[in-house]
Amino acid sequence: MGIARIRELPRDIFNIFLQIITMSYAGAYTYHTVNPIEIIERNQECGDEASRLKLIKALVSFRNIKSEELSFVTKAATLSGAAVIGVFSWPTTEQTVWAAKMLWNWSLFFSFFSLISSAHQRLLRHLPMSEPHGLEFNDAKLQLALNLFLQPPLNVLDLSVKPDLRRISSRMLWIWQCPMMLMSHSWVLFIVGYALHLLTPVFDPSQSKVSFKAAVVTVSGCALVVLNFVFCAAVCQERLKKASILNGSSTFTSFRNPLPLNSRTI
Repeated sequence: MGIARIRELPRDIFNIFLQIITMSYAGAYTYHTVNPIEIIERNQECGDEASRLKLIKALVSFRNIKSEELSFVTKAATLSGAAVIGVFSWPTTEQTVWAAKMLWNWSLFFSFFSLISSAHQRLLRHLPMSEPHGLEFNDAKLQLALNLFLQPPLNVLDLSVKPDLRRISSRMLWIWQCPMMLMSHSWVLFIVGYALHLLTPVFDPSQSKVSFKAAVVTVSGCALVVLNFVFCAAVCQERLKKASILNGSSTFTSFRNPLPLNSRTI
């Protein structure tokens, strides 16, 4: 029991981290990402036509909900970026405390990458658009769709091992919520920066000059956003490539007889 708990420790830490980082948009995160993926997880096994229809319905629902979210994120991120650009045109910002300028730069960067990260959602085209369209999905396409939400199956040859249900992939959970996260935090940073701008007279006037240390901190924060974008892009490509290879080499078993999985994979 102790070893099993240790193996689950990285996943537990990640879940705590997600709870903290999604505090500013917890409701949207739950409605647009967590709940739909949990429904897909519960309906991953379809031994008959009725359960297969439930899975297709869950996939269609996720595609529709996520498309609505992306439409909102695109508009909100664009407005956030425009707000930051507009603020920098104010004459009063010349005397603004350096921390406010740093937060506005972060906000602008977050809003840009919120729009760019939406490109990862090209994965939606691998999901059925409607229930009639989903009926045309064969087992290989359904496996590919599940691979965008759940942990990948292991290529286990021992058929005597009882197959386990696939668990939600933490990496895919992170990717699906990433555009909303960046957009939400861009607004948080903008508002905090604006509050500091209003409080500029309280601070020492000498702090209004952007120092070298402030520039380094700003660039470091922007670099983290870039690394996150590269990570999400790499995982998306890996999932699609892995599903294609497994399907092409016939290592997928029948959809009604899934392979055992490694519960440590996130």
